[in-house]
Amino acid sequence: MSGVAYYGSCPSEEFVRYAFADSRIVFFCYGINVASFMNDRRVNITAIEEWPEPIRKKLQFEASKGFCDRLRKSAPTTLVVDFSRATRASLMDYENTLLTVPYELLEAGPDLQRQAFDIFKVIPFGSRDFWTLVIAATQRFCDFVNANLPDTKIILLDTPPTADYRGTLIDGNTYMIDFCRWQMRYPMSRILIDFCRERIENSRILTPQSGLYSDDTALYGPAPMHYSVEIWKEIAARFHANGGFEGLPRSSDTVSTLTNYSGLMDAFTKTALSSPNLHRFSLDILHGALPYLFAKISSPAHNHFGDPIDSHDVVAAFRWILGREPESAETFLSHYALPNRKELRETLLRSHEFQNQVPDYAEH
Repeated sequence: MSGVAYYGSCPSEEFVRYAFADSRIVFFCYGINVASFMNDRRVNITAIEEWPEPIRKKLQFEASKGFCDRLRKSAPTTLVVDFSRATRASLMDYENTLLTVPYELLEAGPDLQRQAFDIFKVIPFGSRDFWTLVIAATQRFCDFVNANLPDTKIILLDTPPTADYRGTLIDGNTYMIDFCRWQMRYPMSRILIDFCRERIENSRILTPQSGLYSDDTALYGPAPMHYSVEIWKEIAARFHANGGFEGLPRSSDTVSTLTNYSGLMDAFTKTALSSPNLHRFSLDILHGALPYLFAKISSPAHNHFGDPIDSHDVVAAFRWILGREPESAETFLSHYALPNRKELRETLLRSHEFQNQVPDYAEH
């Protein structure tokens, strides 16, 4: 019986459940950010001994570390990886040890959260420090896999979100929080997948086919990557029918991925319009994490980090100069990649759109 392992969150667990039903799970790590996974400094957090058990147990388990050593010793035949947690939860620093913020802490009362701020240094999701840590850890993860698991087949699980929810919508707030906000996280996860694919030789990308949907049978609730049970079973069946690991592709196209993301926003818009209580997210959701991550991985000029364009600058420039927001994620990122604010401003002022709005400017 072959040994399979998974690191990630709901998608990797569900894929393994159906695609490797007859395999022995030799290692799993659920719900831990890659920056914490690769941070191996053990720590004893005594200040949380009176905290509620679910939060305390999760933090103490993560603080015990040793994930890489356990993965190495398990020597799995196949390792399934997804980066859902890296795009969903903030980090905390405790005595130079990184920990993932548990969801239960986010749902706790204000008193407990204030205690957390006193004990931990919170590194907010989407901040520059957050992505610097995540990308550095992802590089170490690739190096670790290449050095310690050279014969292990690495499946990078790409789970695009779907705007097709076929369950019972409890209320607009549930739909917005538990379903729609996941849409913005997909490009971040996909770019991390591409990052690893380029650096881990024995890796493949599994992207489910179209026709994805979520409903009330989804194990983890109405989120766009929490596909219906029938979808997961079909994904597993196609995986084996296409030759398993050897049948998976290694090619990827970041621009196409981001373009597809814009299409997902359109799909979300159509879904939201079906209910008067639902509202569309603007491209403001791209602020912070995605632009910096894209620029970092694309190896931009040094001055991007000496005097970078802030992601807010791009939307503000579009609004003030053209009177609208960027029409797509691709447009947003192409302008974010400009070397400085002056070039951003001049690019928009030179555009045909602006010159048509202000003919006198074009003459000068």
